[in-house]
Parts: sequence; C-alpha cells; structure tokens
Amino acid sequence: MNIKTKLNLFSCTFKDNTLENEYANSEWEKDRKKILIKIYFLVLFSILGLITSYGIHINNMMKEIYPYLNRLGTYWILSAHILNILLCSMTIFSDDQFKKKYANNLFVFMFCSAFLAINAKSFTGLDSEFTPGTMNLFFFPAYPLCISIAVLYIANIRFNYLFVAYLISTIPALLLFLIKGNGPMLEAVFFIILPSTWLVYTVYQGQLKSRYTFYHENLLNKGLRKYFGDTLTDQLIRDEGQIDGQTQWVTISFTDMKNYSTIIEKMSPKIAVQFLNEYYSAIHNVIINYGGMVLNYVGDSVMVAYGAPQVMDNHEESAVKAAIRIRERLKLLNEKWEKEDFSRYWKNRGINQVTCRTGIHSGNLIVGNIGSEHLIQYSAIGDAVNIAARLERKNKDFGTDIAISEEIHAALPASLIRQTNLEGDMKLKGRTEKINVYSL
Repeated sequence: MNIKTKLNLFSCTFKDNTLENEYANSEWEKDRKKILIKIYFLVLFSILGLITSYGIHINNMMKEIYPYLNRLGTYWILSAHILNILLCSMTIFSDDQFKKKYANNLFVFMFCSAFLAINAKSFTGLDSEFTPGTMNLFFFPAYPLCISIAVLYIANIRFNYLFVAYLISTIPALLLFLIKGNGPMLEAVFFIILPSTWLVYTVYQGQLKSRYTFYHENLLNKGLRKYFGDTLTDQLIRDEGQIDGQTQWVTISFTDMKNYSTIIEKMSPKIAVQFLNEYYSAIHNVIINYGGMVLNYVGDSVMVAYGAPQVMDNHEESAVKAAIRIRERLKLLNEKWEKEDFSRYWKNRGINQVTCRTGIHSGNLIVGNIGSEHLIQYSAIGDAVNIAARLERKNKDFGTDIAISEEIHAALPASLIRQTNLEGDMKLKGRTEKINVYSL
C-alpha cells in the first residue's frame, strides 16, 4: 500500500488518529528536553524583552507628543511579554500529560506573539526611535529571513499550523522591511521570499519523511512483536539483533491439545484456522501474563520458555501457574463455543470438550539465536527440552492434564505443593535412574 494514502498531505499528519497519537508520543519522548529548553529560553527572552521595552517605551510614553497608535503598540509588546512569561510558567509547572499535549503549540503561539508584537511596535513607533545603531536591524532582509528560520526550524508542530505561524511572523517583518525601511522589492524577492519559500518546502518534506520513517519502523516493530513477542523483540532491538547462545537455568513447558487430529479433521481450512487462532490467542495471553516466551508452534503444540530471554525469579512457579490458568481459560472457551454452537465440530465426533495436556521441566539449557548464517531462530537446546516433551506425553498414561518433574516440584511453594499428586515415575533414554512425575 502507498503510504501517501495514509497521510493528510496538507497537514502532514496520519489520517488514522491512533497512529498520529503514537507518532506524537514518540516525538515527545525524543524531543521532551529540547522543548522544555526552548520554553526556558522563551521565558528569559520575554523577561529581558519586558525589562528593555519597559525602560525604553515607558519613557517615550511620558512625552505628550507620543501618538495614540504608538501607545497601543507599546501596550501590545508589554502585554505580549507578560502573557508569554505567564504561559511559560504555567507550562513549566504543569504535569507531563499537559506538557505532552500543549507544550509545542503553546511555544509556537508565544514565539509568534512575541515577534508579532515587536513588528507591530516597530510599525507604530516614531521615526525618531529608529536611529542608527538602535532599530536599523529591522530594515535589513536578514531580519524577516531569520524569523522564518526561527519559526520553521525551532517550532515542531503539524505543518498546517506551522505554515500559519510562519505567515503571521514573517509577513509583518517583510512589510516592515519594505514600508518602514523602504527596502527594494528585488532584495525582498531574492533575499527573503525565495529563501523562506525553499525553507517551507524543506520543512514540509522533512515532516513527511519523518512520518514515512515512523510508519515503516512502527510496522516493522509491530511485525517483530507478532512473530517474536514483546520480550524477545525488546532484546533484539536493545542488542541490535545479536542474542548469543548462553547456558541458563530455564523452565520449559509443552502444551498439546487432546484429540487435535479428530477435532479439526472435518473442519474446512477457514474454520480450522479460526478455531486455532482463538485457541492459541487464549493460551498466548496467559503465557505472556506469567512472563513466558513462546518459542515455537508445532501443529497444536506450544513450546514455551520461562526465565529466558528475560531472566526471572521463580520461573518454575510461574510456569505451573500458567498451566493451571490455561486449563481454567479453556473451560471458559468451551462455554463460549457451546453457546455459539461451535462445539458441534467435536461433539459430533464424540468429544465432549477441548482440553489440553502440559508437561513442565527445568534445567540447564543453551538459549539464544541458533541456526545457519542465512536463517536463525531464537530457541532452547538441551536435555530439559526432551524431558518436558516426554512429560507432556506421559499425561496420557496417567490420565492427567499437567505433569511436572521433581525439579519443578522442589521449587514450588507450599500452596501449590498441596495441589500436587505423585503419579509414578518415568524412565528416560540414556539414564539408569527413573524420575518421579507429579500432577496438578
């Protein structure tokens, strides 16, 4: 899809308000300190401007010859400085939510009001005030051009607002150069209008490019999170894609749907995908809530690691609690499917409800990016993986839902120990000793 269709090309904003809010939040996190520094600078600028204006213009206003229009210009510039000081102070002492929402817009408003007041005072001032070495600055093309640069590059708001601010600030300065300073039109065109027009175009393109970049990064980030989950994605970004293999004490669980083949055998592909997506979503949400990392989906089986890549305490307990919660969540799903008559797909095949079996074991595993130079995958390798898979299958022999090893049993608190039963033992290939198997 062409990204331009997602943008309002006049305001340089996303048409989707949610996406625009995400972009604004991202920009705020990056530019928060810069914005606050600009507001502090504006406070200092307004205080100095107020002191200077008060000293110069109040003396002039004491003269009887000072016209009414000039007095209005003086009141305007003094009021603008006072208003800016009040608004800046309010912004500085407000909470982060207010700053995030209004700080940029208020800064632009205050910045423009200050220059507009200066320009208005310059228009209404007496000719005697514009003596060499005092106000001659306003009669050079550099003045309106500097205002253009200041507004366009210091301000950081949506383009349509920025363009209005640019016109409000620059046009009076341009007129001041042409009318009050008797500046030639040719200089105005080549030294003010053309350069500032190019600046407007550059800023416009910059805002578009910034949103293009954000959109693609956001799309990539969301895609990564869907494929790898939040925990692994955060680590991939933090470690720049390099997650070296390391040995960790990790808990592995395998969860497998009972009678999977029979349940989906007579479903159409569309119905089967819909069913599996709902089933996996319910399981996945529970796993995430307990700090697990889904390593793989194989058919109806889900392989999960607890304690990697993010190190966590009591991951054995978290894995067991997740398995119990998955069992409870499936009961609620079965009730939903019963109400929707979706359960007919397995009840007509002699299966009363959808259930699952889980095997859990912990041990030292090599975890990290594993694969070839062309394709890698975050995975876990070690004997503990095979044991967890065997425990899941052992549920069939014992008629249980959750089977755990002695290593898991030994790490559980008393509240969970009371829910366990010793079902028997299991012989492992390559080992002389059998291991005890407990159920919950």
